[in-house]
Amino acid sequence: MDIPQDELAATASDDARASAPSRNPKPGNGRHQPGEAPRRIEVDEDMAWQRRTWAIQRIGWFALGVLVLAALTGVFGYGALSWQQASDPAGLVRIDYERFQRQGSEFTLRVDIEPEATTGDAVPLRVSGSFLDAVEVKGIVPEPRGAKSLGADVEYVIPVAQPRQGATIRFALKMREVGSHTAEIGLTGREPARFTQFVYP
Repeated sequence: MDIPQDELAATASDDARASAPSRNPKPGNGRHQPGEAPRRIEVDEDMAWQRRTWAIQRIGWFALGVLVLAALTGVFGYGALSWQQASDPAGLVRIDYERFQRQGSEFTLRVDIEPEATTGDAVPLRVSGSFLDAVEVKGIVPEPRGAKSLGADVEYVIPVAQPRQGATIRFALKMREVGSHTAEIGLTGREPARFTQFVYP
């Protein structure tokens, strides 16, 4: 017998829905069903090792910051902490120097003589021989009239413009030896000024 067209369409629609794949998630597809406890993913963690790593990183950053700050302030030369002054007990000789130098570096040592020490047309300036052994003298301004040995030391005769006038002497030097070097510079026959420089490789 004949089946009405509307019943055939409804039957076909029901068959299509029955044969279509279910869109509901099934167990095992990575999602949990309502009422089902979520699955735990096991991850190997060593928190003690991780904390040690973090601590080492912090120490490394701190040490790097200290080195940069030290370099900027002159601990390795050419900075505010490196520049120093020394003078003799009588206050007649004042020396501007850098505490820190590097081997092979060239630098200037400034020596100021007070007017009370310039009684003639020249000033006898004595420099310790041990210091001269550690440096190479590239030049002296003003140029000495002469130089002579006084035991292990050297005396330079420095000309002055006129008596009772202060004088400034500049030594252009180059560091040759690594380590700590103590220098003595002063007027001949008087207690000298003393200072120490440290030379990095």
